[in-house]
Amino acid sequence: MPALSTILDVGRPKHYRDDCDRIAFMYDPLVRSLSFFIGGKRGLRLIRTLVIDKMEIKPGSRVLDVCCGTGVLCAMIAEVVGAEGEVVGIDLSEKMLKRAEKRKNDNMRFCLSNAEEIPYEDGYFDCASITFGLHEMPYQVRINVLCEMHRVVKPGGKIAVLDYSYPKNGLIRWLFNIWMFVEGKTAKDFVKRDLSSMIMDAGFDSIEKSICAYDTVQIVSGVRVIC
Repeated sequence: MPALSTILDVGRPKHYRDDCDRIAFMYDPLVRSLSFFIGGKRGLRLIRTLVIDKMEIKPGSRVLDVCCGTGVLCAMIAEVVGAEGEVVGIDLSEKMLKRAEKRKNDNMRFCLSNAEEIPYEDGYFDCASITFGLHEMPYQVRINVLCEMHRVVKPGGKIAVLDYSYPKNGLIRWLFNIWMFVEGKTAKDFVKRDLSSMIMDAGFDSIEKSICAYDTVQIVSGVRVIC
């Protein structure tokens, strides 16, 4: 297993954008500013809490957070799993991970890793999450990442995916489309597809979906099929 807070020699895939490295120093303030539209800091914490609830985390659980960024969700999960649990955050941005290190507790570790090649053995984790990461990837990479999450989560374990959802309201949709131009082509492709189907294609069952933040955000969970 990777040691605590490991920085591996990882080659970045062709699809990776270095935006995260460039904005790492301002990422948390930027997210807090944008969260104004979903209820501010309280609304943002509520959405993250829903992600945690979807995974049905228990004290002592091993939890993986893919594309963990600055580790905010990891820190919240660490409170739930307690001292006997383990939280692992992986990301391809070393600068993001350096900021995540500042939140580190004894039951947390961070690893520079490609989500298509998670450096843990089959079934190591009880559950896993990925928040606002899939929309930054081409379609096939998304499937590869979900399949890799399927591999490292134990049979019967749950995953939770938080990402964009295409809103129905006309005004909200207009504003959302403007934001999609900022996000880029992979995000525009993501919102045209069905996230639940992607999760099922990766081998998960019992799909549950929640929509929030004026229909612009979805949380979809699934259970790894017990063979």
